Amino acid sequence: MADGAQPFAGLKVADFTWSAAGPIISKQLADLGATVVRVESTRHPDSVRFGGPFLDDVPGINRSGFFADFNSSKKSLALNMANPASRDVALRLVDWADLVMECFTPRVMEKWGLSYRVLSERKPDLVMLSSCLQGATGPYREYAGYGGQGASLAGIQYVTGWPDREPCGPKGAYTDTITPRFGLAAVAAALAYRREYGVGQHIDLSQIEAALQFLAPEVVDYTVHGRLAERSGNRNGVSAPCGAFRCAGDDRWVAIEVRDDDDWARLVELMGRPDWATDDAFATTAGRIEQQDAVEKGLQDWLLDRDAYEVMRSAQEAGVPAAVVQKASDLFDDPQLAAREHFVPLDHAEMGVCRYNGPSYRLSRTPARLRSAAPLLGQHTDEVMTMLGYSADEIRALVDADVLV
Repeated sequence: MADGAQPFAGLKVADFTWSAAGPIISKQLADLGATVVRVESTRHPDSVRFGGPFLDDVPGINRSGFFADFNSSKKSLALNMANPASRDVALRLVDWADLVMECFTPRVMEKWGLSYRVLSERKPDLVMLSSCLQGATGPYREYAGYGGQGASLAGIQYVTGWPDREPCGPKGAYTDTITPRFGLAAVAAALAYRREYGVGQHIDLSQIEAALQFLAPEVVDYTVHGRLAERSGNRNGVSAPCGAFRCAGDDRWVAIEVRDDDDWARLVELMGRPDWATDDAFATTAGRIEQQDAVEKGLQDWLLDRDAYEVMRSAQEAGVPAAVVQKASDLFDDPQLAAREHFVPLDHAEMGVCRYNGPSYRLSRTPARLRSAAPLLGQHTDEVMTMLGYSADEIRALVDADVLV
């Protein structure tokens, strides 16, 4: 592969996924060169299209920044899968594709006649990714839900929050955002096997089982010692102080973690050696953990009238881990992100030029490139249908039949 060529250039993807978990995977493939055709319809649009933020706070099916960020570099085919006549179009798309992706409960693709069993008989070298909440087998295979339910069932909600309050869970659809990391690796492995041996395979990806990997220490601790992880706020049981502390300004915070006694000594010097901080009871990690309320109160009092960014810089210079709790608006002014050109401006057909999240990695020879903004719903229907061999008259007939809508 020549320098500058993209790793998945030439890969063809029929993308039946929706929401976040599936589209994040296909976004990575598309930004790395694959031709990805998103399948949705005005009869059943991707639910994320209805989630804000919306440009200028004006809702619209093509105005969601939420949807846009997950769907750069893709094409959109408006195909009404609720219409039985759509199956012929879907099968042509499958025949064209190297990879089929979907993230429904198993009954959906079975109902459409597009299960892996059916498709692999038609196309033995097909790779197919199926991602749903609890996987394609087992008694709860048809359990529907989003990442919030996935985080709950995986046990993540239970350990997130404060000990004297109800579980609060991490922000958003947590398993939707972590599952794609496993899904993309599995797709790459299956494609490598296909290239080597000429046969495809089915990837059955469970969001809950992916999420369990992020609770591995807690699972091991319970297995070995019988200790059940409980909610502890920002405290982790091994560092003290460890948390987010309020600083001067409107809703400004800084996260600080004192890893050991050397960190504590450096932080005490940074604070100017106040009397409370030099108490021998706080000199060891064990002592600070035992009296975390007092330690955190002293630190919070010191921080309250200080600038969060100045605290971060001085703490980092002293060797103490610290970071500003940045707001979304801060990210566009972040000098590190700017230096790495993280945000990529793309011209959307309705929203105009918007900045998209770029890749979180840099491939030195085959870099990712965001080639186009997220598509309008059905923006490429004629183009895709022509690519699949349909004539203009056939396309018009399918529009009239409520298939392409």
